[in-house]
Amino acid sequence: MAKIPFRTSVVAAAACAALPLAGTMTAHAQARTQAAALFQSCQQIRQHVPSAPNGIYLLYNGQKLFTVYCADMATAPKEYVILARTGQSVNYSQYTAGGGSPGTNVRTRFTRLRLDPATFTVDIGDLKYASSTGSLQHGGTTTVTSMPYAVAMSCTSAPDGRANIDLRNTALKVDNTFGTSGLGATGTADIDPTAQVVNLQGGGFCGWIMPTPVRYNPFNPSPGMPNLKLDCAARSRFSISLNLCLNLTQAARNSVRVSRQGDRQVVRQGGRPVAELGLDGRVRSVR
Repeated sequence: MAKIPFRTSVVAAAACAALPLAGTMTAHAQARTQAAALFQSCQQIRQHVPSAPNGIYLLYNGQKLFTVYCADMATAPKEYVILARTGQSVNYSQYTAGGGSPGTNVRTRFTRLRLDPATFTVDIGDLKYASSTGSLQHGGTTTVTSMPYAVAMSCTSAPDGRANIDLRNTALKVDNTFGTSGLGATGTADIDPTAQVVNLQGGGFCGWIMPTPVRYNPFNPSPGMPNLKLDCAARSRFSISLNLCLNLTQAARNSVRVSRQGDRQVVRQGGRPVAELGLDGRVRSVR
């Protein structure tokens, strides 16, 4: 899989190939084989640097320059957004029990979101970094124990379901519409002016509200629900949390440079440093 091409100077550097660092290589040999480059995915990082560990990396998808958390680097690398705000009442989805679905409220809370770096879409059904409480019988027949991200549902003939998206202190915002479905479905999506916080209320008999495209009975999810499109927020970087997201115009893309400086790589855009990376690609700082 090819690396993202830049202008001639960077393409030439990438052509040197970012080879794996073997334990027996001398520092001088490592310096010759380790090239400056950016990649499109965590999988590409692993292909070029097999020893790269889990951590925060900088990716470039042709339009955006952004950081992600690369998980499962030793097996099947995947990209995640680290949520800065977590807890009982933020970044959760809830199917509220009662009416036609007796039991206890099913609430799923998230600490990281699975991101497709090519489309910048969240797989709301990925629960790798989520935990759930409660259990109910949907329509009195199907046991529900978990919910996808950003879904509010109930079966009480009222919008009693609740959900929250909170991307504050990340460099991201929501770029998606929301819709309702189900029998007698009603719901609202209260989106704040920054598009970083969304509060959802939804329900029916049974009904729900979720990011479009709306899916049928979106409970007990599994990966494969790319439903929530994100974009770079107005505040594009947080140095403490190593969060960065830049939308690049064509001119800006042509001005991206990656240079090797000793044991680090410096990423510049328009001549200005925006990030510093280790030789394994992990982010050391954003500016």
